[in-house]
Amino acid sequence: MTERGYQDHFFTRYEIIRNAENSQEKAQKIVQILTGSGQMQNSDGPCLDLGCSRGITAEMLAPMVKRIVGIDYDETAIYLTSKDARQVILFVHGDAMNLPFADNTFSLLICAQVYEHVPNDLTLFAEMYRVLKPGGLVYFSGPNWLFPIEPHYHLPFLHWLPEKAANGYLRLLRKGEHFYERSRNFWNLRRVLGKFIIQDVNLQVIRLYGNQHKRGLIRLVSHLPPWLLKPILPLLPNFNWLLTKPHSPQTH
Repeated sequence: MTERGYQDHFFTRYEIIRNAENSQEKAQKIVQILTGSGQMQNSDGPCLDLGCSRGITAEMLAPMVKRIVGIDYDETAIYLTSKDARQVILFVHGDAMNLPFADNTFSLLICAQVYEHVPNDLTLFAEMYRVLKPGGLVYFSGPNWLFPIEPHYHLPFLHWLPEKAANGYLRLLRKGEHFYERSRNFWNLRRVLGKFIIQDVNLQVIRLYGNQHKRGLIRLVSHLPPWLLKPILPLLPNFNWLLTKPHSPQTH
């Protein structure tokens, strides 16, 4: 992936990012998966929310952890964090690819829908690993390149096109001028995150969303048996993984 800068005015660019209800739903999912995993009790150190935006997820996690820090590159989003949240959460305007924290600082890290928005995701992943304590946990989510509908613009095949063609596609439909996001497929992402121990929690997320929706496709899919769902995990729209930093380096 080529070096590039961050997107300008990220928070104001996407309606879904500004949608508080959507952010609340995402935060609730993260909290429920973390608590349901039984691993929150091991998070005895500080928590870092990467790409914290206006701080909704950090606020929801704050009562569950000893200390929490939120960091985001977008000054507009950081400015919109609530006064009450700033009493208990340290919000930092900073770069996720160059975190201003010492090695082995955090026992819990949230990286939700962030990796596709940074100039270089490999640098992001290296920083995540560096600041996480051995035995520490990352809640990681993000889009799957293999899913045919691009999640930010809801356009089919947009992310499969070469950059110039994707830009032309957006301009043709008056959706924008430049397609920025970069995602990875299931196998490639597992490879580049290979230093971590990876636990796929997509089945739990599907069950969670299925319980929240009384009808529709997600409700139907949530009732499928695990043996039928597991083979399609590499094709689902999003990754939802728990990443653990091992106490000794992974060998391959």
